[in-house]
Amino acid sequence: MESILLSLRRAGQDLLAPRMLTLAFWPMVLSLLAWGILAWLFGSAWKAEIAGFLAATPLDDLARWLGAEWLTAYAAVFVLSLLWLPAMYVTALLITSLALMPIIVGFVARNHYPDLEYRRGGSLLGSVFNGLVALVLYLAAWLVLLPLWLFAPFGILVSVLLNAWLNQKLFMYDALAEHASAGELKDERHAGGWRLFALSSLLGLLHFVPVVNFVAPVYMALAFTHHGLAALERTRRGRPA
Repeated sequence: MESILLSLRRAGQDLLAPRMLTLAFWPMVLSLLAWGILAWLFGSAWKAEIAGFLAATPLDDLARWLGAEWLTAYAAVFVLSLLWLPAMYVTALLITSLALMPIIVGFVARNHYPDLEYRRGGSLLGSVFNGLVALVLYLAAWLVLLPLWLFAPFGILVSVLLNAWLNQKLFMYDALAEHASAGELKDERHAGGWRLFALSSLLGLLHFVPVVNFVAPVYMALAFTHHGLAALERTRRGRPA
């Protein structure tokens, strides 16, 4: 638990550094801008498609029986929101992973792990492939489990768990790619255990906190970088992870 708290504390301190503050808001702002434009251009068509799908389900029969034909239209907006919000979240994470992680890892390494040797077991192509696989699996799981949002506590729990998985899947590769060898990269990503899952889950909760969620992607990247590089350093020194 101490290593988790240390990673979170150091990430918070680094986030306040001028260089990191200049990056902190960009992923969410760019994602919001991109999806806002798409929603403005295609939102009505998306809503109509979802409403048409819902019209073929028992929900439409229930709405007619209750005399509340508007229910299907409101349900379409609700479903569209449940799809739009994770899409925006994932886009911000991908921007952070692909565009900002080299800057973040370099910053953390220089200031906290200057003696850690670079063995470059990862690559840009590996990062892109890792991100695409994570994206496809995350969105597929989200769509399959979407009905659980009818039971709010289960929907929130599923969202936290999926976010936790996506966070560690994306950022652990990028955090270690420059410093770990290919073998170390594989071992460290699969050796996180409960510490890595706990860190991922805590960071996944930031997605639900207003205002904080705007800087969450960069804060997550910092926390995972600290966690990954500290674990790699302990491993090379023969200390317990």
